[in-house]
Amino acid sequence: MTDPFGDEHGYLTELPEDLRLRRAATARRRRWRRRLAVGAFLLAVGAVVALAVTSLGGGGGSKQGAEANRSAGGASAAGQTTTSFPADWRPSTAPVPILEYHAIQPPVAGSAYPELFVTQADFQHQMQWLKDNGYEAVTLNQVEDSWYEHGELPPKPVVVSLDDGYLSQYVAAFPELQHLGWKGVLNLKASGSDLPDADAKKMIAAGWELASHTITHPDLTTLDAASLQRELVGSRQILRKRFGVPVDNFCYPSGRYDDTVIAAVQKAGYRGAESEVFGLASAAHPYILNRIEVENSDGLSGFVQKLKAAQTGSATFAPSPGG
Repeated sequence: MTDPFGDEHGYLTELPEDLRLRRAATARRRRWRRRLAVGAFLLAVGAVVALAVTSLGGGGGSKQGAEANRSAGGASAAGQTTTSFPADWRPSTAPVPILEYHAIQPPVAGSAYPELFVTQADFQHQMQWLKDNGYEAVTLNQVEDSWYEHGELPPKPVVVSLDDGYLSQYVAAFPELQHLGWKGVLNLKASGSDLPDADAKKMIAAGWELASHTITHPDLTTLDAASLQRELVGSRQILRKRFGVPVDNFCYPSGRYDDTVIAAVQKAGYRGAESEVFGLASAAHPYILNRIEVENSDGLSGFVQKLKAAQTGSATFAPSPGG
């Protein structure tokens, strides 16, 4: 039998007018009560879910919840996945020291540029001093991510860059940075280095950044347009194909550049370029990134003196020739 107070509209139309109207009103009240009951149930479920999320540390307004989301990575307001960072890292656009090294070994007898050598012992002492004084090595890409994107950096970041591609960089520098849990930047010539590809690949696999240092290490200010294009674009293509990784940054051979070279580097698509101008690298000058060249005669005391001078701007040091 059909329920005369149910929501069966065909049945209601067959009743006398007064009874149909009363029963239609009763049906509307029942529908409204049902909707209120469903709404109350959904609100209760939502409250339980919110309570559970909050108890697990997911409260969006709590410091703990925000820190957990920051450390574990989450979704941004735009729906994009955020990158995970260590708990003590923060967004920063401050200048950063970039250290410049070449061969990590005693000077070779008869070398025209003995100051471009740093012994393994000196390198180890310098890296350990950085560690003991709160520094943490990062890549140049990580610095630029913090400067220009939404990246973060440790409280005292430093970039350890090694130019040209010497075998001693793998033999002596790589194990020391591995021991500290740090990464470096390998500014590699696309041709003529004595660092085997197999060793360079191990460094890259450990998180090192690969940057271009041209193909033949020429003075870029002396080249015609075609040769300049080949050294900038060609070297990047060679390195990308050889190692299968991005090559986002560039390093001027011997620190030589002019306005034409800078414009060509930018046009080639590089994100930044390391110079040999003494000082801290700044986000305001991405294509003239200052560096601190570490030399054979520095030892630990000279290394510390240069770093502090760069930070205070109290002194300048001329780069060694041949870098």
